[in-house]
Amino acid sequence: MAEKTTGLAAFTQKKPPQAESAPGAGKTAPAPVKRRRRGMRPTVALSVRLPHAGWQRLHQLAISEGESIQTLTVRGLNKIFAEKGLPGIES
Repeated sequence: MAEKTTGLAAFTQKKPPQAESAPGAGKTAPAPVKRRRRGMRPTVALSVRLPHAGWQRLHQLAISEGESIQTLTVRGLNKIFAEKGLPGIES
């Protein structure tokens, strides 16, 4: 009988590949197709990573303008779209 590896390094041991059944040997239903779930709602959340100093500047700008970072971001993206002759983002 094979010894079972335990401990912190157990996850590094590769499992032997499972033998696939020969075609026609067993009747298995095809796996159901997974439907995409991300980005399907009317509003999609987006993360942006900034250096701390950049975030501080953006935060101070939002405060001085009396607007949210969200609003400033959408305004900036709309300007980029306009430069390229594309329609803006609806907010």
